[in-house]
Amino acid sequence: MIRSVIFAAIAALTLSACVSPRYVTSDVTRFHTLPATPSGQTFAITALDKEQEQSLEYKQYADMLNAKLTAMGLKQSTGGPSKADFAVTLKFSVEGPSPDVRSRTSSVSIGYGFGGPRWGFGGAYDPLYDSYANTQQVYVRRVDLNMYKGASYGTPSPERVFEGRALSEGLNGQIVPVMPYILDAIFRDFPGASGSTKTMRVEVPRDVDAAATASSPSSRSSY
Repeated sequence: MIRSVIFAAIAALTLSACVSPRYVTSDVTRFHTLPATPSGQTFAITALDKEQEQSLEYKQYADMLNAKLTAMGLKQSTGGPSKADFAVTLKFSVEGPSPDVRSRTSSVSIGYGFGGPRWGFGGAYDPLYDSYANTQQVYVRRVDLNMYKGASYGTPSPERVFEGRALSEGLNGQIVPVMPYILDAIFRDFPGASGSTKTMRVEVPRDVDAAATASSPSSRSSY
């Protein structure tokens, strides 16, 4: 009977760890001169350089941007950035890893064991606490999104109307799996208050999280 209770308790703890939601957390800073709800204007997404322009990865992110801007009521231009109301650029990078050391304390210990024909289960309180350090490799993912007046783009003095920067710290050193959630953070309440920095948390869908964990069970599967 006791053994069944112990196994049930362990299973419950394991299940709660598996179903805990994961988030991509980003510090988003925005400056702009846009109206509160831009709508109806045209936009063109343009690469910053030739190498980026040929990148299939960049094209995938451009598709994400296109969907975000269209959902806001803007319209994609077919005439290039200089013919659009807004020219939109995207830049991204990953820095790290750097060690993240966090000290933890515990005053309660719970254990179980088997001795002869009997199972045992017990707990203890230690007033002196158990202290230990947990070290993880942390990456900083950065995404810069800028918008210019289309007619000024490509001139010696392009006029910027929006600049957004998102810094996201996490265990995943790849930008690909986190880019959708970082863009979600940048476009949340767009264009937002100019000159402000807000911490945005975007939940990773459970099916995406489960697939990532199944394919890569290491700590890198954390976001």
